[in-house]
Amino acid sequence: MNTEDMVWDLLHLAMDHDIDVQWAGVLSKYTPPACRIDTRIVCMNSNWHRPKEIPFQLAHELAHIIYGAPEDICFYNSSFTGKSSVEYKANVGAVKFLVPYYCAETEKENVNVYDFEKQYLIPEYLNNVVSETVKKYY
Repeated sequence: MNTEDMVWDLLHLAMDHDIDVQWAGVLSKYTPPACRIDTRIVCMNSNWHRPKEIPFQLAHELAHIIYGAPEDICFYNSSFTGKSSVEYKANVGAVKFLVPYYCAETEKENVNVYDFEKQYLIPEYLNNVVSETVKKYY
């Protein structure tokens, strides 16, 4: 599935969860996306300097809203980045959203965690999350 089709599918997921996704075309190419859990709004940067990363970013922001809690906003600026952090949890949710796209187009015997991460520019520290999510998919 190409990037545009995947983003389109993720936008349908957003609509199914009453999440408004806005695309900003006036931001710097280095301005990351953001969301507001309380108002269920995601702001995506259509000028992002790594277009291949946009599906992961959108999935990440959707995961904040779908899996997050209102109090997560209090912990967003925390310097702690461990497995209990708000950002880590959103990354895990994003992987859960993206794995089915990858697996649907890849023969089971050809599934490769590193290929998946490279395709969507997913951070390597999520290797175990990706591996477990792929195992659960099958």
